[in-house]
Amino acid sequence: MGTMEAEFLPEEVSLSCPVCGTALQVELHTVVDVGLRPELKGQVLRGRLNTVVCSCCGSEGFVAAPLLYHDPEKEVLVFFAPPEAEMSDQEQQQLLGKLTNQIMARLAPEQRKGYLLIPKVVLTFQGLVEAILQAEGVTPEIMAAHRALVELLNRLLDVQEDEERLRQLVREADEQIGFEFFAALGAYIEALYQDGRPDEAFPLQTLRERLLELSSYGRKLAARMVFGSPEHPPLGREELLERAQAASSEEELAELVTWYRSGVDYLFFQMLSERIERARREDREEEAERLEALRGRLLALTERLDEQSRQELENAAGLLRRLLAAPEPESFVRAHLQEFNEAFFIVLGANLQAADEAGDERARERLRQIGTLVLEIAQEKLPPAVRLIRRLLVAPDEATVDTLLAENRPLVTDEWIALMRDLAREAQEEKTADRLRALADRAAAWLRQA
Repeated sequence: MGTMEAEFLPEEVSLSCPVCGTALQVELHTVVDVGLRPELKGQVLRGRLNTVVCSCCGSEGFVAAPLLYHDPEKEVLVFFAPPEAEMSDQEQQQLLGKLTNQIMARLAPEQRKGYLLIPKVVLTFQGLVEAILQAEGVTPEIMAAHRALVELLNRLLDVQEDEERLRQLVREADEQIGFEFFAALGAYIEALYQDGRPDEAFPLQTLRERLLELSSYGRKLAARMVFGSPEHPPLGREELLERAQAASSEEELAELVTWYRSGVDYLFFQMLSERIERARREDREEEAERLEALRGRLLALTERLDEQSRQELENAAGLLRRLLAAPEPESFVRAHLQEFNEAFFIVLGANLQAADEAGDERARERLRQIGTLVLEIAQEKLPPAVRLIRRLLVAPDEATVDTLLAENRPLVTDEWIALMRDLAREAQEEKTADRLRALADRAAAWLRQA
């Protein structure tokens, strides 16, 4: 097996930097078999495979070289044949045959299936990515929506230095700048940091901060950052089922199940099954089929959520152990900040409770300090506009408010003041709402005098 795996190692080739002409030695993959190297799948999807950084000028680019992608579990075989490779049809077929034979040689006879004889050929790297995603169950409609999202993101980046054009574009695309947009934007930022490219992440972070002020969904998101996640009132199983039936999208249904997972239990599904049987007895076949489809979606959602929860709690427990053993906890938290999520604080809370029950005051204090450290560092990562609002809310007096406004003069804009007024409307506590309105009025008066 070791010999066959070696066939799929990257090949070293000589190239010249297209910017400065420096001669480079780079490693290029010609075969990606995710059955052997599953980690390469993520590199392909993120566009990080077969990229090169010039050692002289620092320019980075993608090398358009032929590539055969194989996923035995999904039974996918895709050949990327870029026009830049300038291969004739005969050369392309010869290379494809050679690479396919290498893959088949390492498979047991019963694994040599028909899909290996009819590989899909794509001419663009985007075509390769879409073929992989389609095998994962991502529909063409979802991919089209994602392409539209990326296109909008690029347009926003193009105009973010021009304030008036940025405002105009946000107004025009306000409905598109929603949950999925901010989720994708956050994922791009995180991926760039993971790839060691913070300079490329910075423009995206700056754009996200502006969109928190300028877009309708961004202002709601900012409210959650200031106040935390909104409370969800308790629901009985009957009402929960009605809400599930009324969900207008998979996203809405998934959010409902996420918040009320404990209510989607055996009794819930028993009640749903009884409704299905009653609908069938009363010859309401269409309703029965609709409820059956809902039951299947709910079962899939709960199974996925439970598996995610188990994995997240296991990861969080390991993260806490590593943090407790770290010689420099602050450095560790900063290096792994993206990993500290709600699951971490659930595990931390369970450990605090265990320390209380055991009467271990030393362990309890250490855990409390760890929790405080993580929260303080996480606060630093909030967008500056949101961080300033949180600081103003806890300012002890008006003099401190004026000082904070003066120290953060570039942040104090009409949009930022409008954001505070929006937050006042979102606030659940009247006291907080009154304080935000007062702060917005004071900031507006201060801005007129500045």
